[in-house]
Amino acid sequence: MARMMREKLLYEVRPTHIHHYYHPLPFGSGGGNMYHRKCCFICSIALLPILFVLYGHVYHEAQNSENETHTVAISGWSYNTSRDLRRYVLPDNVTAIIPQLDLCSSPDLFLLVVVCSAVANFKARAAIRETWASAPSITNSSSSFKVAFLLGDPENSTLQELVDDENLHYSDIIQEGFVDSYNNLTLKSVMMLKWVSTNCRSVQYIMKTDDDMFVNINNLVRLLKVRILGNLLVGALICGARPIADSQNKWYAPHYMYQGTVYPNYLSGTGYVMSRDVVLRLYQAALKTPLFHLEDVYLTGLCAHAARIRPRHHPSFTYSKRKLDPCLYKDKTVVTSHRVNGSEMRKVWSLMNNPQLDCTGFTITSAAAQKSGAKNGKQHFINLKRSSKCF
Repeated sequence: MARMMREKLLYEVRPTHIHHYYHPLPFGSGGGNMYHRKCCFICSIALLPILFVLYGHVYHEAQNSENETHTVAISGWSYNTSRDLRRYVLPDNVTAIIPQLDLCSSPDLFLLVVVCSAVANFKARAAIRETWASAPSITNSSSSFKVAFLLGDPENSTLQELVDDENLHYSDIIQEGFVDSYNNLTLKSVMMLKWVSTNCRSVQYIMKTDDDMFVNINNLVRLLKVRILGNLLVGALICGARPIADSQNKWYAPHYMYQGTVYPNYLSGTGYVMSRDVVLRLYQAALKTPLFHLEDVYLTGLCAHAARIRPRHHPSFTYSKRKLDPCLYKDKTVVTSHRVNGSEMRKVWSLMNNPQLDCTGFTITSAAAQKSGAKNGKQHFINLKRSSKCF
């Protein structure tokens, strides 16, 4: 009923209240009435354009509201839901359930890898701990790294008890107080920026990745050692991607969430790296940028654009699944591979670290670098266009 009343008011144009003052003319009452009628007629003509403009404005607002009402809403982020990040991130408050305050206590921490993980993905986190997260630090102490897992609130006491036990055992869980869901991935990433900004004052680089990713830490550290500079935001660059209007698609973007026809260039959320100064700038930009539910578009596209940070492409990063070849995963040109499950991760890690592994005849080709069936990994970017301007 309230909604119907609101819609009625939107369509209704209320008349302006005009007080008419009668001034009798010296020629008699008849002349005064004639004068009054002429004034009313002239005033009505003069007011018509104004009323037309006012009606048009209200009508179009009402039409837009009606159109948005009939648009399929994003779960948790309907048309009328506030997308002011400050309301959810609470930048001036402590929001962590498990703050993990000592994670960045080392003054020589070179790289922190934050793995965004669903609360229930205990096996995925275990596989990462047993494989690439246990890689030895290369060269010297200045190359030290740590891996942490970022979770939200499961709103389930049994799952929370399991997470508490997991953290007691490994001390690598960061848990923030937001509902852990797919459409809250943007909140999760902004919470990462908040946590790093507050708790990691000396770390040089931060990587954001997911729990189905294989990361070659040694290759990543080597890559970052080549350029010890700020203003770095690097990963697999996406150019010319367009919002998807199909509400059945996982990456559906309704018009009320994004009005543009093309997304700004952005990095695949499967894995990207930032220097600490970029973390701070993206965080400040996010607090002023309306939330968009696709995390990678929002953070490395919209917020990066607002902060005047240019996301850069590097071929060592990919959003596709590479062929499960230990020589490929060990090659110096590879940093990430996507959609690697726990058993595959353990298998390729074991083969990579086998002292009898012989890669002397191995060369990277496009066929070897990407799994032939990787087209499924490109469905996310169905309207993807790559051009020289991307790189």
